[in-house]
Amino acid sequence: MASLNTLKTKFGFLISGLIAVVLVIFALNIDSNTFVDQPTEDEINGPAVLTIADQEVKYNEYARLRELYSASLNHEAGASLSVLSLVNTYFEAPAYAAIGVYASDAEVEAKATANYREFRSMYGATASPEQIDAYIQSSWNRDQYVLPLQIQAEKFEGIMNAGLYLNKLEIAEALRNDKLTFDGAYVSVPLASIKDADVEVTDEEIAAYYEANRQENPNYNARTIRYVRFERNATDEDKAAIEAEVMALDAKIKSLGDNVDGIKAAVRAAAGGKVQSNYVVYDDKVKAQSPMLAANTWTACYILSEVTAPETFDVEIALYENIADAEKAVEELKANGGDFKKLESAKDAQTTTIKFVELTVSESKNFVGRKAGDVFLFNNGGMGTVVKVNGVGAAKRYAHIANLNRQIVPSDATNRKVLAQVDAFTSSMGNTADSFVAAAKEAKKTAVSATIVRPNAVNNSNISVSGIANSTNMARWTLGAEVGQTKQFVIDGVTYVAIVEKIDTEKYELRNDSAIRRKLAADKKYEMIASKVNSLEDAKALEGAKSETFTGVKFSDNNIDAHLVGAIAATTETGKVAKVKGAAAAYIFVVNKINGEVDPSTYAAERTPLTDKAASVYGYNIYPSFLQKANIEDNRTDTTF
Repeated sequence: MASLNTLKTKFGFLISGLIAVVLVIFALNIDSNTFVDQPTEDEINGPAVLTIADQEVKYNEYARLRELYSASLNHEAGASLSVLSLVNTYFEAPAYAAIGVYASDAEVEAKATANYREFRSMYGATASPEQIDAYIQSSWNRDQYVLPLQIQAEKFEGIMNAGLYLNKLEIAEALRNDKLTFDGAYVSVPLASIKDADVEVTDEEIAAYYEANRQENPNYNARTIRYVRFERNATDEDKAAIEAEVMALDAKIKSLGDNVDGIKAAVRAAAGGKVQSNYVVYDDKVKAQSPMLAANTWTACYILSEVTAPETFDVEIALYENIADAEKAVEELKANGGDFKKLESAKDAQTTTIKFVELTVSESKNFVGRKAGDVFLFNNGGMGTVVKVNGVGAAKRYAHIANLNRQIVPSDATNRKVLAQVDAFTSSMGNTADSFVAAAKEAKKTAVSATIVRPNAVNNSNISVSGIANSTNMARWTLGAEVGQTKQFVIDGVTYVAIVEKIDTEKYELRNDSAIRRKLAADKKYEMIASKVNSLEDAKALEGAKSETFTGVKFSDNNIDAHLVGAIAATTETGKVAKVKGAAAAYIFVVNKINGEVDPSTYAAERTPLTDKAASVYGYNIYPSFLQKANIEDNRTDTTF
């Protein structure tokens, strides 16, 4: 049988989805234990790039895993997966062992058997037995290490869920939230109705609040940088030159008339020109278009040829090493009524559906005009390909097109001018924040300040400089640089020059006095409003007050302030004035009627379904909560990432 690679390279439209599926499964399940041996001397004594559960991970140990994973994934995914593997090695596996969670050989074999049985069922119709067997063998080489970890994780979740027990108060609360609705009225009084000048927040209060709450905001060594940007914009002369190129191409194509090969050559030679390899549906979105400028790009579309053909072909296909054998097979098929099963020498015979738009232009020529019952062959890269058409889809009109997408970009001369400006700036910027700002003023640039906080290691791929898209590398450099260090970055055509201004070595986020002041001021404004009211009428008399009624409010409602909904749903006594602080207002409300009831005699029957519901939510959060216990500190920079 020919391999999947043969099908891919010799017959492009028969590429099996199995390859992609295998790669995805590999990417999701790969684990460091497949590769990890005892650490080397360098891994023991090298620089530390991570701390997991108070244990240092050396650079070489991390780098070895990163390169192994990056060989099968992209570099970003390989780096993140390396951290997850190390977390398992240093934290999860020992934690599981400490509570007696293991995976037996019988459990591993049973899980593997079930997985492979499902795989055979899903792909038995599109992949050969040999291909599936090869996949299962390669999977087992990995799964014998991976599956024990999965089984341990499932057992751990089971143990945690087994400890869930809802008492009567929790059952009553859950049933109330689900079954009861509330009617009543409320008055909202905007916190902004009290002027900021009428609220005093002292420095001592700010300091006390920070000390009490800072542990909720780990800092991971924040660094503050200054940067200036040098944009490379096309000049009027650059734009005119590009327009002249585009119009010259258009004139040449029009002069070529029906010379399709000449048009193809002209488009391919042009900057931004491309000849499509497949036909496209010829509809209102696809039509001949002379050059036009939009969104800083010149676009044009040229129709090379048109054809009407079925949208799909249901076919049987057999491949042969040479054309002579394929010709014999065609005669056999014509003689036996098109029964592929009676062919003696077919290789990789299979049934499939072909979409016309997925055929290359050269492949599609063999299918135009075909109808159900046709048997034919063609030479596909030296391989004889025999096809029987069993059915066709609806006919559509298709076009083979060539496109021009010529972006307006600065010329080499303009780029050199900008680079000269960058060189002039870097020669005078010095190595302090003050000299950097002074040089920026001299260059008539703004020295923008930005603070980069090291994120949780597992999500490190999301790090960036605020306000700059695609600035991951710039952010990672910042986290590894020292005060006074500078570097240039080219991001989306813009040159950035950055300097590290300061490093915050505190373990928690810097104290943001203005944010804390706003929070404490809002709390005080609420207290001032609440102290003035004892009834809805009192509240209505306040500045900015707005009166509303509500009916059928449930715990799960989201059409009014969540703080108000929660307070209403927690109400057990009607006719009583209550107060709650919302996101931007103080609410004074009264519940006049509680609709529905909760029967205590159902508590026992309701405990199991409510526990199952709680377990599903609990299970979803177990792993992230568990991972937080690892206390991961990520000291990677742009070079070690």
